[in-house]
Amino acid sequence: MTIYVSATDTAKLVRKALKENFPGTKFSVRTTKYAGGASLDVNWTGGPTTPKVDAVVKSFEGSEPDASGDFCDPVIHEKDGQRIQYGARHILTMRMITQATYDSIQTEIVASLGMTLAMVHNWESYPVPQIVLERANHWRYAQGTVHDFVRAIADNQNDGLS
Repeated sequence: MTIYVSATDTAKLVRKALKENFPGTKFSVRTTKYAGGASLDVNWTGGPTTPKVDAVVKSFEGSEPDASGDFCDPVIHEKDGQRIQYGARHILTMRMITQATYDSIQTEIVASLGMTLAMVHNWESYPVPQIVLERANHWRYAQGTVHDFVRAIADNQNDGLS
């Protein structure tokens, strides 16, 4: 027999897991219900990196993309010999960064491009500076905006809160 855990109860379990794993960080966990199911949105500022939070919360997702990528298959988890299906089809995470962190990283990136902040145009693409390749090893594009570079580095930079 498989136990079904509602999206609301899944959110409670996610909150508990986040509190245990990152006690110094405040998280917002919100449930969104829609015709095809439900999802959770997890937001926080500073603290642990996105990959660290994903490692904790993704184990509560109730589905995964099928082979075609067009549909989702249910995921049945095993815990203490019990089969469990969580009610949140997807768990989406979004880490906010403080303005001070953003400004600090932006200054480094602009300098590494050999420019000043006044020279940077919003949403204009630039070649990827070495600092992005060194500090955001997941970067896979030939160019990007300064904002893209800041987000890529910030997503992999722990703010020391957890």
